[in-house]
Amino acid sequence: MGGAFAILVSVLAFLLPLGLPLLTSRWRSYLIAVALATGFFAWLTVDLAQPGGTLSFIGPFLGGMMLFGFAAGAIARFVMLVGRR
Repeated sequence: MGGAFAILVSVLAFLLPLGLPLLTSRWRSYLIAVALATGFFAWLTVDLAQPGGTLSFIGPFLGGMMLFGFAAGAIARFVMLVGRR
């Protein structure tokens, strides 16, 4: 049962950040989402380096899944916004 929960959490850690930039429809909202995500992932990186940090429950694996998911969504939305011009 614990393995199924871990797989579910890792899928959600990938899909939720993937959908965040895909919800933006204009350049301004896209850049705001990218700026907020950059700040969050910078904070996550600094916090994971400290033992007992605030976000240490996320861990490097789920943090990496979130980062990769957001990067994939951001690249996809960037291509869509450029293609619309």
